[in-house]
Amino acid sequence: MTTDPSPISHPPLAASRGWWQGVDQWLERAGERLNPILVKEARQALKSRQFVITFALLLACGLFWSLIGVSLQMPGIYYTPSGPFLLFGYFIILTVPMLLIVPFSAYRSLAGEREDGTFELLSITTLSARQIVTGKLGSAVLQMLVYYSALSPCIAFTYLLRGVDIVTILLVLFYTFLASVLVSAAGLMVATVSRARHVQVLLSVALLLGLALLTLLWCIWTAVFLEESAELQLDESAVWVVQGFILTLYASYLAMFLLASAAQLSFASDNRSTKLRVAMLAQQVLFTGWMVYFWLTYDEEELLVVWLSFSGLHWLVMGALMTGEWARLSPRVKRQLPQSLLGRALLTWFNPGSGTGYVFAVVNLVAVTLSACLAMLVGQATGMPFRFADKIMLFAAMLCSYLAAYLGVGRLLALWLRRYVYFGLLLPALIHVLLLALGAGLPLLLQAWLFGFAEFDDYSVLQTPNWIWTPIETLDGNLFADPAVPFLVVSAGLIVFFVNLLVGREEVEQVRESVPLRVLEDDAALRPERAAKAQQAASPFQD
Repeated sequence: MTTDPSPISHPPLAASRGWWQGVDQWLERAGERLNPILVKEARQALKSRQFVITFALLLACGLFWSLIGVSLQMPGIYYTPSGPFLLFGYFIILTVPMLLIVPFSAYRSLAGEREDGTFELLSITTLSARQIVTGKLGSAVLQMLVYYSALSPCIAFTYLLRGVDIVTILLVLFYTFLASVLVSAAGLMVATVSRARHVQVLLSVALLLGLALLTLLWCIWTAVFLEESAELQLDESAVWVVQGFILTLYASYLAMFLLASAAQLSFASDNRSTKLRVAMLAQQVLFTGWMVYFWLTYDEEELLVVWLSFSGLHWLVMGALMTGEWARLSPRVKRQLPQSLLGRALLTWFNPGSGTGYVFAVVNLVAVTLSACLAMLVGQATGMPFRFADKIMLFAAMLCSYLAAYLGVGRLLALWLRRYVYFGLLLPALIHVLLLALGAGLPLLLQAWLFGFAEFDDYSVLQTPNWIWTPIETLDGNLFADPAVPFLVVSAGLIVFFVNLLVGREEVEQVRESVPLRVLEDDAALRPERAAKAQQAASPFQD
């Protein structure tokens, strides 16, 4: 008589199945929390004809360059380092889809939805504008990773050919990836500028030409970096400090592009300006901190000029965009305005409007100028030698005056045109570009017409509006003998600034509106925790 054998248990197998089941459940929950736009865009992008053709060409070009590059290096490939030669070819093949195809595809993905009217379907869902933008950027990042994986074996092969170290390869790959992400975010921002089809055509051409130029310049930079990588001392702290400086600026501008894209996609009654102006101020604070660190470390007065020049350029670009904003605040925005004296004095300039944006840009550059002057005074008190302190101070004053004058005149022209034509942010920016071009070009033509080309290189009072030549002459010390030009520039800046203050007084006089009882009841019913915290919160900027 036989008995049934007892079942054989496999504890390790059961434990492994349980572990994998837990991982699978975690991945399923994580997949449910992914951005729906990311999932949608990834499916569309990876199945599109553009991606299939680009990926096939990438593989074909990689294989072709492997065969051609190795054959060109024969038979010296056995004896001499050949890694940089082949690596440069692979980077060219990789740069084209990373800096040209992927950013332009991201731009067309968002611009096409706005042109075809499908974006309205997304806007009525529970998805926020930030989720839409980050989802499309995430789809672009996914395509970049696929392209990277396609050429990674070839790039690893160049390390075996000698002549290039692994840190150089990783740095070029890393910065190429970061550049592609930043340009893709910029493409998404450009797609939100206008909904008009003819404007989108012009933006498409301009963006495509800009991406092509950037791709060419990046290939040149890659060649120079690979050639000079042998002299790069990676054990020096200065190298990694510069990397931190670059990454800090990169992160700030990436956040700026994403916030600007989300602001343009947000609903009309939303506050589209405050977050952007906070980001602008954060950029200036970070840049100021780095420049002060470099100045204290290397003790070079030229760093102060670089600090002031780039700060002026930053606020010129940001001011040209802010002075094109509309000053009409919706009741939703007015309910969030500060109402205490301290809050209105400090935070009013973060409100939407061309007047507040103009004052915000000018005041920030003046603050940078005062910081630079204070740094020089502290340096002189501590015994640091200064050879050009008076020139730098005059240069800073001229920079602030030019910014106040050109931005103020451009804002006044935009306000006058708004009486007759409706436009967004693009036309005011073009007005400022035209003003800057006329301010630099007309004085040169006038001087050449009056005195001939024989005295074309001699600086005169006619060049007072020239915002390029006059600061150069200031740094050279040629304006101290004749103070007429600094007096005219500073006077023009002050006059235009106070005129804009008078014109924009209505924006400053905006006061906070009380929240309707119906809105308070709805918020309390939907979000009781937030309503309780709002009642308990205390701030010096609110009554």
